Amino acid sequence: MTGYRASINGVEVDAATGWRLTWLEPATGAVRLTDGTTVITAVVEGAGEEWWVTLRGRRIGVTVRSWRERTLAQAEAASGTHAGPTEVKATLPGLVVTLEVTEGTEVVEDQPLLTLEAMKMQNEVRAPRAGRVTRVAVAAGQAVATGQLLVRIE
Repeated sequence: MTGYRASINGVEVDAATGWRLTWLEPATGAVRLTDGTTVITAVVEGAGEEWWVTLRGRRIGVTVRSWRERTLAQAEAASGTHAGPTEVKATLPGLVVTLEVTEGTEVVEDQPLLTLEAMKMQNEVRAPRAGRVTRVAVAAGQAVATGQLLVRIE
């Protein structure tokens, strides 16, 4: 991937050499990763530069950006323009198992907000930034669809 950089949870990483990805079910994001001796099944979701990989029960945010996109993102971060509400939406259909926050809860970046069960795996949904929870749009036991609002943070 010449000209592209990848970061996982904000830490820049190099592509793993020798690994191959095969789509098992593109509609659900199911993939197989193999290096010829080890086989790992995962779920890959997203588009553009924002992706999520669910691997061994852990949901990992992955950002893939070109040099231009990375430079623009760094400029935005330096300018401090992250004001306004942030909507946390479901990236996969599932069932809300637990809620860790209520309206009015002050959260820090990466704090657990809720647990979502999908494909018999429990995925922890974490706060993308610090702020105050102004809306919890789901309840424990509720089924959610991809793109559905879960929590709003201001």
